[in-house]
Amino acid sequence: MDHVEALAGAKNAGPGQVAPAWLLAQHPSIVPIPGTRRIEQVEENAAATHVALSADERADPDAAAGRPGVHGDRYGETHMGLAGR
Repeated sequence: MDHVEALAGAKNAGPGQVAPAWLLAQHPSIVPIPGTRRIEQVEENAAATHVALSADERADPDAAAGRPGVHGDRYGETHMGLAGR
């Protein structure tokens, strides 16, 4: 998270703009769809399209996305028995 905040500061953007900017930089067919409740958030999300990230700036979030650290089963024991039916 510290990297995201530092990157946002360097780009004169908010931390909430870095994630959509990173997604937009991945591939033209990837379109982030952030949830929002207020017009200010819509404006902040839209401004993320103006945050350009270089390959070096995308490197750390790319690495972090590759190591999610997910542990455990997706479902509990009862529901695992129902999966795949």
